[in-house]
Amino acid sequence: MPITVEEVVLMGRFPHAGFGRITADNRERTRSALRKYGIEHLAERRITNLLSGQRQRTYIARALAGEADLSVFDEPTVGVDAESVGEFFSLLSELNSDGMSILLVEHDIEAVIEYTERVLCLNRELYFDGLADAFPGSDGLERAYGITTGERAGVTR
Repeated sequence: MPITVEEVVLMGRFPHAGFGRITADNRERTRSALRKYGIEHLAERRITNLLSGQRQRTYIARALAGEADLSVFDEPTVGVDAESVGEFFSLLSELNSDGMSILLVEHDIEAVIEYTERVLCLNRELYFDGLADAFPGSDGLERAYGITTGERAGVTR
């Protein structure tokens, strides 16, 4: 049976649970994360029944509940509507401001340039490492994949 939103967020507390015991503190931190990301009303809904933006909020709440120092997101906005993409990156920015390091694997070059501070362009080797604003003018994509930034994303900076 699919698990609920609350159960997914509670999974973030598992490293802190000690011998699998979920404490009142674990549950309170879970509820706090649900509230912070505005999904407490979804707590009993099945994760499989959520819209993609709601699902992303759930996963971010799980990271917050887990008090992680680092979160990795691999293509997190695939299939997410444009409004939810902006909200998602705002939430990541908030997590980052609160001290969490974020590693984002993303092929949407426009999103990378707009929402990140630093870019590493990789394809078996490092082709670019620098500020996101400098990426469109670099030869990183061309060297890595044989295409220019403008060809990939319509970027004209």
